[in-house]
Amino acid sequence: MVVKHKVTGYEEFTKLAESLESTGEPVHILFTGSKDENGESWCPYCVKAAPVVTKALESAPEKSHFITVEIERPFWKDLNCPYRKDPRTHLVFLPTLLRWRSPQRLDGSQCANADLVDMLFQDED
Repeated sequence: MVVKHKVTGYEEFTKLAESLESTGEPVHILFTGSKDENGESWCPYCVKAAPVVTKALESAPEKSHFITVEIERPFWKDLNCPYRKDPRTHLVFLPTLLRWRSPQRLDGSQCANADLVDMLFQDED
């Protein structure tokens, strides 16, 4: 079964991602807009991608990790946001789904394409 993690801050994210590297197991990360008190994200593309990613997780490799990183809108809108500047993430769009320490990634509306999401979870490096 996929081990799921949820983080909200950049430091929390980097600490967790770096600690999971030593497992040798695949780590997939979904960067998405944060949710309000009603559970709704401020990011419309993230809302469309969420059910697709959730469904694809059902067939993800058993010995893998999945991190959901929720990003607050004002933090994301800052052009100096560390998620944008960090060469390991280099985010341009939300949502972004990627395999940690790999070139494999889906950006924006690609994250709502079930075939692409399935492929990202299933493909080996």
